[in-house]
Amino acid sequence: MEDDDIEESSWPSAATANRGGSSGGGYTDIRKEILDRLMAKGIEEVVSDPSAFSEQLHWHFERLPASNYISSYSIDLDVDKPEDVLLHCRILDECANNPDKRPIFHVRFLKRRQTEFRGSEPNERMMEDLSLETRNVVDDSEDSSARRDIVIHEIIVSSIAKPKLLAELSALLSAVGLNIREAHVFSTTDGFCLGAFVVDGWGIEETDDLLQKLKETTARSHIRETIASGSSGDL
Repeated sequence: MEDDDIEESSWPSAATANRGGSSGGGYTDIRKEILDRLMAKGIEEVVSDPSAFSEQLHWHFERLPASNYISSYSIDLDVDKPEDVLLHCRILDECANNPDKRPIFHVRFLKRRQTEFRGSEPNERMMEDLSLETRNVVDDSEDSSARRDIVIHEIIVSSIAKPKLLAELSALLSAVGLNIREAHVFSTTDGFCLGAFVVDGWGIEETDDLLQKLKETTARSHIRETIASGSSGDL
């Protein structure tokens, strides 16, 4: 699965998250808006057979109901990025049709965020506790500031829906060295799940190595068996 660079994730900020799912028309309005936007963009699989795609879109939203036990897909989805609905459909279809490949991962770079931090590095803080002289140096450094880039990615994953899934996926991302900034997990009516995690901790924009790292970490741990099979397990 190809990894695309975009500026933002599939999910809007909290301030705008309710604009779609809370409207009176519900899913019907959202489906129509997604379809209209994809048609306007000239997406081949949409414009070639709008009727068939409309049915596919209907099924996609029906399998992610508003009564979702974790969250509502229609509420969280950012309709300004309609291509992401196509991506979510493909990921769920791949998960359903390729059980040996579960869990299915998709990784993409989102953006770099520059952040300012103050103070010393961790090793200097350790020395601060050991030496008054070092403490004076560190105190002087508190007046200075530095800037660093945080590289942010989105990881989309699909597998069998199961208890404790969010905890297991969080443990997997932590094992890779990633920090979760935002998480969305949805269950489908036919027993699958779609999870999207906005993360930092991977220092470069390139995604191939991160995708490989996720697969390798999953393969050499018990996480793959519990996530892919739907067994409960303990964490």
